[in-house]
Parts: sequence; structure tokens; C-alpha cells
Amino acid sequence: MSLLACLTALTLSTILLLPPAWLIHRVLIHQSQIETRFLQQQNVDRSLELISRAIQGAGYQATTSQYRATVESIKIQKGSSSRSGDAIVLTQDIPDQLGYDCMGNALTRERTIKQQAYQRFYLEPNRHDSRTQKLMCQSVDRQGRLHQGEILNNVLSLQIDWVRANSLTHQPEISRTSTGLITITLRVQPQADQNDPARVIEQTRYISQRHGMYNP
Repeated sequence: MSLLACLTALTLSTILLLPPAWLIHRVLIHQSQIETRFLQQQNVDRSLELISRAIQGAGYQATTSQYRATVESIKIQKGSSSRSGDAIVLTQDIPDQLGYDCMGNALTRERTIKQQAYQRFYLEPNRHDSRTQKLMCQSVDRQGRLHQGEILNNVLSLQIDWVRANSLTHQPEISRTSTGLITITLRVQPQADQNDPARVIEQTRYISQRHGMYNP
């Protein structure tokens, strides 16, 4: 076969194979983006579930508690996190049945501050990406010292408020005092869509307080 024939055959094969190869490449990229977003959505759900569980347990008091009327079990800290994000502090007595904190540690007497289990959720700057933040969980170790860990990355914002339950049929009414109902809005930027604001994952949850005094 002559050199010209070889070059012609190579050119024709390139023309025939390049479009399918490019198409397959695009399909694989799109599939990877879908999988990444799905996993990120699962992580958002898990993080909100951790916060919801801590809120529902906050204010629980054992019958022998010495702090029945002296401890505010839920504290919403407006603008106290990174980039003016909100934070929430939750305390409770150690439950009779086995319970866990936001880091997966069993709630025990050793992991308390003044005999109260302690959890705090807040935002912290992301060292690897200045555009996003990290959702952090703070609890107590076996020596009674505060320690923290990351539970979600690529967070854009965290908003936490008391809302009045009777206003949910219309525009939720924000309250500055405890109402027994908390709304949490978490916004996360998937890694594959950093330049596409329309792809931001945003979830809002309403969590009812099970224990303690409040004004609905």
C-alpha cells in the first residue's frame, strides 16, 4: 500500500471515529456530573437530618436534672458564622435510651458540659475554595472538651430562624423569640457546577421543638 493510500485511510478512519468518541466523552462527563450532584444531594439530606435530630432532642430533661429552669436549650446565633451565616447551639440532658451526637458519638455523662450534652452547627471558611464554606459540627469529647468536625463541604449559606406555625399557610413569619418551630435553609454549590448558579442545591426544612417552653 502506498503512503498516499495509508494517509487517506487514516484520515477517513479519524473522520469516522472522532464524532462517536467525542459523543461518548460528553456522555461520560454528563453522567459524572449527575452522579456528583446526586451524592451531594444525599450529603445535604444527611446534614439536615443531623441538625433536625439535634433540635428535636434539645431541651430534653431527666427527672433528676438540676437545670430545669436555668438553661436555654436552643440558641440561634444570627450572623455568627463565616460570611454572616447563622449558627445554632443545642443542649439537653443525657437520654435514657442510647443517643448520638452529630459526630456519631454516643451521648454519655463524660461527653457533657455541666451535665448537659452540647452540639453546635455553624459555617467555617473553606481553605480550598474561597467561594464556598464548610458546615461544621461541634460537640464534646470524653474529657469534656469541645471538638469539631466537618459534615458538609461547598456550602454557600446557612439560614436559621424561629417561625410562627400559624403563618406557614402564607409567607412564614420570622420571630425573634422561641416559637417551637425552626426553619433551616441550606444552599450548596455542586463541585461540577461552580459557574452555574442555576444548579445550586437549596433545601428548606421546618423542625418542631419537642421539649422546652416556647410561644407559638
